[in-house]
Amino acid sequence: MFNNKVLSIDIGNKNIKIVLGKQNKNNVSVEKAIVIETPPNSYRDGNVWDIQGLKSVINKYIKSEKIKTKKTICTVQSTSIINREIKLPLAKKEEEMNTMVRFEIEQYLPIMFDDYVIEYKILETFIEEGIKKGRITVAALPKTIAEDYLKLIKELSLTPVALDMNSNAVSKLYESKVTINDENSSLDKTVAVIDIGHTQMNLNMISNGVVEFSRVIPVGSNEIDTNIANMLNVSLEEAEKRKIENSNLNHEKGLISLEMLNDIVKDTVNNYMEEIRRIFRYYKNIKRENTIDEIYLHGAGSEIKGLEDYLKKELDISVVKIEKMSNVKLGKETQDIKLNQYLNCIGSIIRK
Repeated sequence: MFNNKVLSIDIGNKNIKIVLGKQNKNNVSVEKAIVIETPPNSYRDGNVWDIQGLKSVINKYIKSEKIKTKKTICTVQSTSIINREIKLPLAKKEEEMNTMVRFEIEQYLPIMFDDYVIEYKILETFIEEGIKKGRITVAALPKTIAEDYLKLIKELSLTPVALDMNSNAVSKLYESKVTINDENSSLDKTVAVIDIGHTQMNLNMISNGVVEFSRVIPVGSNEIDTNIANMLNVSLEEAEKRKIENSNLNHEKGLISLEMLNDIVKDTVNNYMEEIRRIFRYYKNIKRENTIDEIYLHGAGSEIKGLEDYLKKELDISVVKIEKMSNVKLGKETQDIKLNQYLNCIGSIIRK
């Protein structure tokens, strides 16, 4: 019998997320899911530094869970990935289109083309001066990153299926009609989907089910931990614990120690918002009619209590932390997982 289960791996600077699941049309069924700590000094910003260290912790999980599936997808995010939007006449043959995209990229990006893996997606087609053209998003991934991921998968004796990008992976969850937290998410809306990671935030603007553009913001939840540790003179581990257990952006008054903690968190979140506002202004300036209707949060950094309400008040936009999605079906072993931590993994399982 054909087995269409795949293993999806999302390696981050702090944690590795692993999902075992399968695609059924536009839905994903999740059988297993786990978060394990990334070994120290083994990975940074998309770059694999210690293949053996990563292999050890991933292999341990595969063996303990008796996972037989070999087909594997990895999803990656890095500040070294270059994203650009271009407009080109549409060619009938794929080879011609590839050549045109390559020529355009070589003209406008200061990179050695042969050092990158280039992928593109046609966002929309239109007629301009009687010529059919396409609005195309192009992503350039350093080949060194792709090669290191391939080495890691082979070391694990797994079969590589694809190397996806987080922005592309999560966007696929929004390409069809979906209900989020039991509320309908209209494809007519423009939504900002923000993944708050440990050292980065990944912001995707999705309009009519299509990613308009993606931006990586080089700040993450570790900045809050660092500020708490420095201001309260505690370890990073203790700072993270206090952030998760005691901070609440909805509480204005209380114990002085908690007020200090909340003020530190608020100050750092305010820095996040400046970056988010800057990207929103850019998006609205691209086209006069561009609007932002909703913000969806996911990633470990979205777990800060009161974050949705605080951002909603400051940005004057509806903000929702993703807890359920109608196109993600959880199995018996995954009923209690925090779905928002696994969306990159889950989205990458969807193959077009």
